[in-house]
Amino acid sequence: MAQFEQLFEATQDHPEVQVLTLVRALPDQVQSVGEMLLLYPDGRSDGCLIDQNFTDEVLRHLQEQVWQGPRLLEFAEGKQQVFWDKWLDRRKAVVLGGGHISQPLVQFLAQLDFDVTVVDDRPDFANEARFPEAQRVVCNSFAQGITDLQSEMNDQTAVVIVTRGHRYDLECLRKILAIPVGYLGMIGSKRRVREIVHLLVEEGFSPALLQKVYAPIGIDLGGAMPAEIALSIAAEIIAVFNQGSLRFLTQTGKAEHHE
Repeated sequence: MAQFEQLFEATQDHPEVQVLTLVRALPDQVQSVGEMLLLYPDGRSDGCLIDQNFTDEVLRHLQEQVWQGPRLLEFAEGKQQVFWDKWLDRRKAVVLGGGHISQPLVQFLAQLDFDVTVVDDRPDFANEARFPEAQRVVCNSFAQGITDLQSEMNDQTAVVIVTRGHRYDLECLRKILAIPVGYLGMIGSKRRVREIVHLLVEEGFSPALLQKVYAPIGIDLGGAMPAEIALSIAAEIIAVFNQGSLRFLTQTGKAEHHE
């Protein structure tokens, strides 16, 4: 099977496959340039770079590395180079609650190429006419909606709790906390958030687990309109996934995004 066909097949069942490609080799190894090594989330590998000895050297080197985005790995003082990339699943967003903030939030997230699902138990708030940009709109109880979506959630998933009330926020948080998603945010005042956190700690939830919840949700843009709040939530999600600094570019010294 051709290597690209092999890669395509691997990504169908394993959305997060690491791909290592030999891009530079010693003069007597140039025939191996372009060879690929696939690494699966369960630790298995498929393929070979030059030979088993060099493949093992690359694997040992990877054990000491932390994934921070695509980059070049160098061996033999740069005479051998391997490009390290990761095939990531498309980012997903689950918006729990179909209220006035959810509408602009879904629009923003869809424009940011998230696969968005909206869940609400009210037919008037959970319908495709209200959320034309969403991939799915689920009209069901929050608990059942989360249960049905749980198997699709992973570290590339953002979950936003923007329900219509305290009772529903709690219901969602109890279900979501056990799922290892990439971002979890919940709307609410500081007082309301404190009350919910206190209650969940009393129920036995780990305080460390609760500290991973972004609540009150969003970054401070100084706005209070639904679209402004939605924008602050979308910006926070992007900053978390992209490890952004949340600082003005005029303060970071980084290059501009565009000319």
